[in-house]
Amino acid sequence: MRILFCNKYNYAFSGTEAYLFEAMDLMRSMGHEVALFSMVDSRGKPTPHDRHFMPNIDFKKQNGWFQKARSAGRAIYSGEARRRIRAMIAEFRPDVAHVRNIYHHLTPSILWELRAQNIPVVYHLNDFKVLCPSYNLVWRGESCEACKGGQFWHALEKECYPGWGARTTLVAEAYLHKWLGTYRKCVDCFLAPSQFVRDKFVEHGWDPVKFEVLPHFQRVKPTVERSAREAPLLYFGRLSPEKGVGDLLLAMQRLPNLHLIIAGDGPERHRLEQLATELRLTNVEFGGHMPGAELKRAIAGCRFTVLPSHAYETLGKTILESYAEGRAVVATDLGSRRELVHKGKTGLLYRMGDLDQLTSVIRFLSSQPELADKMGRAGWDWVRQKFTPEAHYEALVGLYERLAGGKRPPPGATKETTKRTVLQLSSAQVETPRVDGGDFVPLHRLTLATGLPVPVDTSPALFQKRMLRIAFIGGRGVVSKYSGIETYYEEIGKRLAGMGHEVKAYCRTYFTPPGKQHNGIQVVRLPTIRSKHLETLVHTFLSTLHVRSTWKPWCIRF
Repeated sequence: MRILFCNKYNYAFSGTEAYLFEAMDLMRSMGHEVALFSMVDSRGKPTPHDRHFMPNIDFKKQNGWFQKARSAGRAIYSGEARRRIRAMIAEFRPDVAHVRNIYHHLTPSILWELRAQNIPVVYHLNDFKVLCPSYNLVWRGESCEACKGGQFWHALEKECYPGWGARTTLVAEAYLHKWLGTYRKCVDCFLAPSQFVRDKFVEHGWDPVKFEVLPHFQRVKPTVERSAREAPLLYFGRLSPEKGVGDLLLAMQRLPNLHLIIAGDGPERHRLEQLATELRLTNVEFGGHMPGAELKRAIAGCRFTVLPSHAYETLGKTILESYAEGRAVVATDLGSRRELVHKGKTGLLYRMGDLDQLTSVIRFLSSQPELADKMGRAGWDWVRQKFTPEAHYEALVGLYERLAGGKRPPPGATKETTKRTVLQLSSAQVETPRVDGGDFVPLHRLTLATGLPVPVDTSPALFQKRMLRIAFIGGRGVVSKYSGIETYYEEIGKRLAGMGHEVKAYCRTYFTPPGKQHNGIQVVRLPTIRSKHLETLVHTFLSTLHVRSTWKPWCIRF
């Protein structure tokens, strides 16, 4: 089987890529052909398909409003990405596509190309981006579901992502692909790494039938008996606000006799180091990023690991990695961690943000090294039995084969087109007549390959007058009146609709009241930014993206 993996980073940027490359290696080891569609980066290993990769771009280094606006549009929908993956599909000829982290650099536009090429898509959920413009259902370091039901505008109001321009781009992206139905139409199966993720999507209105649950696999080496007595505590992972490491530092102030190592890096590192200095913590060590072998030694040599995250998390791979080295886990009682930490058996859970309980749990388990060792061994045994590469492979390949065996009908195929008459014609059978003095006489013989199927469309629409599709963009809308532009839209649109043409008017949500139609005109209400200089620009941009992606008008009136 040929499997095309799609991920914007071609190197181990995060845990998402760590799993990706492990899964690709697993598939190769079982005789499958795999390829990666990604973004060019010298930190990644070269592949035979690098010439199809997207050029490297760092959105944070874009200067000037024009360049930023251009990059924003490219981050939402990329025609170049579609062309490049189209060429790669033609070369590699995959049976299925396994899609991971594609936002902004590859963009969800590639999903439409995969659909157009009839390639089944497995969309592996490594975050909550489909539900939340800022990725993780987090606001100011706490779990947040304000955008539930597709109300993505809350992301602008709450400032849950740094930078006004970045937030606007994220919200525009979310609304565009919601209106296009990109994920609902182009994804054959959503692969959730935990039951929590699957249930959260269903809670937000998604069809449970399109979801499968498959946790990541974890390789486990034989462990040796080792005591947790006198060893340090360990936090490892990204240093960002939602990870809750600040809580852990405050708890360590109350536990001066214990030592903590923080392994990892991220945007919060400087602030956390400042906090440790302010608290005068001499029992906390910032170890920075640790490569694989060094990190495994750190996990194996700790008393237990502490994971104080304030976010739901899609899985918590750090928990499986802790168990793989025979270490117990202390974690917040939230989201997917409830599936992995068996309270009192493989670790302990505490209420998120409850500093007293966190301190108490750490103090208790530190004073019981034998219990900590027992929990670690239980976690190791559970992972060894339930999270094997072999079981993961069987489940994943079974999913691939099921999707590849039931490919969707070719794009554009409808009930009408499948009912067209197909005639088997040969050059000896076909003559084109003309009228000459009232009689039909042969004009010439068509040159057709013998037996070539020729579709004959017998639809009455073939003989009808061609109707137009017209989109009005740029005004405030219809129903309400502001200037002559809105009056013009309404009068001309009404007449064109009365003649049988399809007419759409793109309206601003604050200006036009709810409704799908007015005087025969289709009404599309889109949000914008209430600003003198940006209101028309943003609304026109969103409207143009929407009409170009959902409808192919024969006339656009600005």
